[in-house]
Amino acid sequence: MRPYVLITLITLLAVNSFAQSSARRQKPVIFSASSDWQKVTLKPTARLQPSRPTSAATNPADANTSPAPTVTVPPAQPDRTAPAEVVSTAPPSPYANRPSAPPVSPNETVTQPTRTGSSGASTSDFRPAFTGDFATNRNGWKAGIKGDYHFQIGMGRYSIRKRNVNTQQVAFSYVSLPPDINLNNADLFTIKVDVMADSGRIPTGGLVFGVRDSLNFNAFTLNGKGEISIIRVANGQVFSDYMPGDFFSPGVPIDKNRNRLTIRRKDGGLYFYVNEREVRTSPYPFRTLSGNGIGMITSGYWTSFQKLSVTLGP
Repeated sequence: MRPYVLITLITLLAVNSFAQSSARRQKPVIFSASSDWQKVTLKPTARLQPSRPTSAATNPADANTSPAPTVTVPPAQPDRTAPAEVVSTAPPSPYANRPSAPPVSPNETVTQPTRTGSSGASTSDFRPAFTGDFATNRNGWKAGIKGDYHFQIGMGRYSIRKRNVNTQQVAFSYVSLPPDINLNNADLFTIKVDVMADSGRIPTGGLVFGVRDSLNFNAFTLNGKGEISIIRVANGQVFSDYMPGDFFSPGVPIDKNRNRLTIRRKDGGLYFYVNEREVRTSPYPFRTLSGNGIGMITSGYWTSFQKLSVTLGP
């Protein structure tokens, strides 16, 4: 009886050991969750280490329906002949369809809108085309003693002083504008200058423009009586074919000591202003100028000019 019982116990122990050995053997697993799936393929190795739980990726759209199952993947020892292979497909981003501002690269420069004036022209990079600052004689103005006048540049002024009070000469100084600034071709331009005299006196003198030489030019000037002259000179002769050609009352106040003279071309006409107020006979039709020079003219005892500028555009 005892030998029979002993044989039975040994048989039961052997069967139990075989069952436990079979239970530890892992098989390949394929897992699918909703419409997004991933495949995990495992290959057995010689030795198995204790397993660590790893959560499978789930679709964010199914987060409110059912929790994703957990797959236990036992890591294996490195096998140079048959490494473990994992292939997965990532779920789509939940923010794929959300509108957003385009990203800015660190090397990208964000351009601010350009400010424009009331006429719509850009003001951020608009500068006078030509400026007579009179700090230096970089433009080549007449300087020193020339005939009966003394021409002096400095301190932001161009001063002309009469040396002979009985002279019949007129002081005349001009320079040519740069080649890319053509008054005949510009549809819009503005010429300005400040004219000054001794304290308590109205300045005598003004602007010359469209100058070819001292015998061919146009002029906009003041005299000591507060009158203005708008003339065209050709071959030394004054013409009144479309400009008055003589001094007359401008219909606007004329100040003592300093006045600003402005000539503006727009809409096919020439407009004339004293201290930003248009004179009564303005505008005149624009006609081709004899040249492309700009300058000053005077017959006064002492006349000074400041802030000369030629501006293209509105």
